[in-house]
Amino acid sequence: MKLIEWFRKKVGKQKKTEELLMEEEAKENSVLEEAKIEEASPVFQKEKVKIENKEERERYVRNCCEQMLEASDETENAKLEYSLVTAYLKDMQMIEEMPDDRKTVINTTVRKILNLNEERKNLQKTVSKITDMQYWFAENHENEIPDILKRMTENEKYREVLKSDMRHLENEKAAQNIRKRDILQEQQNLKGMSVIAFATLIAAIILIIAFQMLFDAEVKLAYMVSMFAAVLVTTGLYLKLKNADYELKYTELCINKAIGLLNKTKIKYVNIVNALDYTYEKYNVKSAYELNYIWENYMKEREERYRYQRASDDLEFYNEQLVKQLREFGIQDASVWPSQVNAIVDSKEMVEIRHRLIRRRQKIRKQLDYNQKIMEDAKSEISNLINTHKEYAKEILEIVNSVEGN
Repeated sequence: MKLIEWFRKKVGKQKKTEELLMEEEAKENSVLEEAKIEEASPVFQKEKVKIENKEERERYVRNCCEQMLEASDETENAKLEYSLVTAYLKDMQMIEEMPDDRKTVINTTVRKILNLNEERKNLQKTVSKITDMQYWFAENHENEIPDILKRMTENEKYREVLKSDMRHLENEKAAQNIRKRDILQEQQNLKGMSVIAFATLIAAIILIIAFQMLFDAEVKLAYMVSMFAAVLVTTGLYLKLKNADYELKYTELCINKAIGLLNKTKIKYVNIVNALDYTYEKYNVKSAYELNYIWENYMKEREERYRYQRASDDLEFYNEQLVKQLREFGIQDASVWPSQVNAIVDSKEMVEIRHRLIRRRQKIRKQLDYNQKIMEDAKSEISNLINTHKEYAKEILEIVNSVEGN
């Protein structure tokens, strides 16, 4: 019958696969006694169908066929996964049983991979002290930053010198202004003393004249003394005023000089401040200290990134080397081992992986049995319909053929 031929074509390979893997199953059962898998109950349930009704009959037969097709597809996928897991287990066994000389070579490669993985992990733990934007900025201005940093540092030092000079000149100007005020006060005092001296001289002359007229005394000596005193006082006051005038002119000269120097210094200060502000804005920093901080941390991080990249390149090389060595030994799926190199040198890790794979294969076998049961039940139901209702046999087979053709 076409139904039987179609069914054999879809599920015949399943029995062959099961026979080839019986030996592997026996080994697994001894290892995983504690991991018993419950038998799956099929989802195929017999419906109450009115066979006499053409619409229900066609729907029911078509549903049975579609369940067989879906179960067949699932079986094919499960068999592929089963073969992959089985090949993986065989590879593990080959690795464990490889000769010592080859194992030594492979273990050497594995140790290098483990060391490189550890180095990369440690480098990844390093906390960056600058932002990605700052790193990008330093990387893009790597050639000019040393010169900019040097010039910025010198300009900041020069700015502080100019600021100190301005303070000194301001203090000097203030001192000279105080000195000028004192000299002006001294001139006023000398002028007052001149008036007092002149008044005293006049009073002395009047007294001498009065004394001469009243007492008819000889006052020539008194006149001479008075005139001599007047000359001395006048000369002293004149010299004092002359010296005060000279000091006043010198003080004003010093004040003007201080103002001139202060103006020049202010111009230099404003220019250097503007130049620094422009540089700060251009390089997005607030001082040479901050730029130096970014630069030093960039240099450190650049070295760490270089080491990480170098470790990554070396890791890729040794991963490829390991895959090549395993393939030369006959390992089928060698590409999976670089991601689990610990298992090659650690027997406990290898045992754990084997147990996981065996559990996976147990579940795949469960799935195979499950879908096998669905196909058998569906096929049995269609066969029963044909045998029980022979009058609809031709129609049922046509439905089966139409589903098969789709």
